[in-house]
Amino acid sequence: MRKKITHLNQRQSSTATVTVEAAITGFYRRCQAKNLSPHTISFYKYRLLAFQRYLDAEQLPKEVGQITSSIIRDFIADQNMRVSSATADDSFVTVRALFTYLVKDDLVTDNPMKGVDRPKTKQVIISTFTTEQIQAMLGICGNDFVGIRNRALILTLIDCGLRVSELCSLQTNDIRWNEQTMLVTGKGNKERIVPFGRTTRSALLTYWERRGDVPATDTFFLTCYGDPINRQRAHCALFECGTKAGVTGLRISPHTFRHTFAVMYLRNGGDVFSLQKMLGHTDLTMTRRYAELSETDVIEKHRQFSPADAIKSTNQNGRKRMK
Repeated sequence: MRKKITHLNQRQSSTATVTVEAAITGFYRRCQAKNLSPHTISFYKYRLLAFQRYLDAEQLPKEVGQITSSIIRDFIADQNMRVSSATADDSFVTVRALFTYLVKDDLVTDNPMKGVDRPKTKQVIISTFTTEQIQAMLGICGNDFVGIRNRALILTLIDCGLRVSELCSLQTNDIRWNEQTMLVTGKGNKERIVPFGRTTRSALLTYWERRGDVPATDTFFLTCYGDPINRQRAHCALFECGTKAGVTGLRISPHTFRHTFAVMYLRNGGDVFSLQKMLGHTDLTMTRRYAELSETDVIEKHRQFSPADAIKSTNQNGRKRMK
C-alpha cells in the first residue's frame, strides 16, 4: 500500500511540472501518430496558440496541472468577445482535445474541461447560389485551359458537394469514368464513393483531354503551369469566376458550392441519408439543416401564402361592405 501511495505522489509531482508548451508539443505528436490531416493539425495549432497567448497576457500558470476550469472558462469568455461564436467554439473543442490527451497520458489527474460548458454558437443562415448564378459562372468560362478547368471545377463542386481539400487531393485514378463515380478521401482519411452526372462527366472528360499526361503528378486538377492545384488557388479561381459573372450578395467559395449542392439535391427529390453519405458527414446534424432550408424557402412561400395578400384578395371579391 505504501509503494502505491509513493508512486501516486511521484506521478502527481511530475505532472505538475509539465508546461503547457511541452504538453501542446506532445499533443501535436499524438495527432501526427493518429495520422490526422495537416489541415486538422493546423486548426489545432491556431487555436492553441490563442490559448497560450491568453495565458501569457493574463500572467497565468504555465503548468498544465495548475490550469483550472475557471481559467478555461475565462479564456472562452475572452474568445467570445474577440472572435465569432463559431471560432470561440473551435477554441473550446481544441482545448478539450488537448486535455483529453493529457488525461489519457496521465499528465493531469483531473480534467478541468469537466467544469466548462460548451459555448452557444450563432446559427448562421446558409447561403446558396441560385441556378442563374451558377449558369452565369459557367457561361464566363472560356475555351482555354483555365476556362475548361474552371468549368470542370464548378460542375464537380455543384454536382458532388466536395470539400475544397477533397477536390484538391483528387487523383487521376480516383475517377471511375464508366461508373460515373469518384473515390474521395475526406476527413480522417476516410474514403467514400461519390457519383456524378452526365454533364459533369462531359466537363471532366473535356478537361482530361486538355490536361494530357503530366508525369510529374497524379493530381487531377492542375494550375496552368502543371502544378497541383491547392486550396488557395481553387478559392481564387472560383472567386474570379463569380466576380466576372457578377455574382454578389454571398461569399464565393468552395463551401458555398457545397451548401448549394446539398440544398439543390434535396429540393430535386434526394433524401437526407444518401446526402449524408455523399457529403461524408458522420451524423445527420448538418444534413438536417440542409433539409430544413430546402423545405422552407421562406421568401417564395411567403409570396404564395402572404396573410395580408389573402385579406386584400378577400376584400376584392366584389361584395360591398355594410355601412
